[in-house]
Parts: sequence; structure tokens; C-alpha cells
Amino acid sequence: MSTPATTGATTPIETITKIGKDLVDHCNASLPDGADPIAHDGKLWDAHFASSWTSVEGDGSEFVGREAIEGKYRWWMDNFECHEAKATGPFVGPGGFSVIFDMDVEPKDGSRPRGWMKEIANYTVEDGKIVREVFCYDANQGG
Repeated sequence: MSTPATTGATTPIETITKIGKDLVDHCNASLPDGADPIAHDGKLWDAHFASSWTSVEGDGSEFVGREAIEGKYRWWMDNFECHEAKATGPFVGPGGFSVIFDMDVEPKDGSRPRGWMKEIANYTVEDGKIVREVFCYDANQGG
């Protein structure tokens, strides 16, 4: 039996599973009243993300490092109202995990009606930290 080649240092499945469960639990927890979502997510990022991780959107846009990713999140919060969200998973593999996100969102500019969107996020884990997240959108929802 041969072992698949890897591009980075390996992380045990147990560690990947813990990181994935922590992320899903964090995403499904209610945001404390008055809390800044970026500061709230910063606790998760500090614990489980590499300092210069890469975030890739479904259109191919890449954001590298915490400052760029915080900017992306602030833009999203400024432009969309998320009425409800649920994370399902993690779905664990040898190099990372995936999470399904279902979100009831509404553009603040009224350009589209309020509706549910689904995306799958794939997280690559190396040396016990998330180094890359890739968001994949449902091609049938026009996103």
C-alpha cells in the first residue's frame, strides 16, 4: 500500500477533526449582543488559522493574510444582512475538512431579493493550522 504525496507537513486526523468541530461550533453559536463579528471570529482565527492563511472566493478572488481577510469580511457585512446561518460538518479528510453553510441573506442595496444561499467551504490544514479556505457556491443559485 502506498502513501499519497503531500505538499506540506501532515496533521493527524484527530487534530483536523477538532479544528473542524471547533469551527462549526463557533459558526453555529450566537454572536454575543453588541459583539463585533470580526473580533469574535478573531478568537477562532487566533486558535486555528495560520497567520498568513489564504481565503479564496467562488469567483477566484484571493485574499492573503488576516488584514486582507478582515477587509473582505467587513465588506461582506457592510453589503449583506445575514438573517440566519447554519454550518454543517465537518466532513474530514487526510488534508483538511469541508463545511456546508446555509445562509438566509439579503443584499443591503436591494439588488436581489432576500433568499437562502448554500456554499461549501474547503479548509486545508497543515502543521495543525488552517492555511487555506476555498468557498464553493451552488452554480444553480446564480451566485
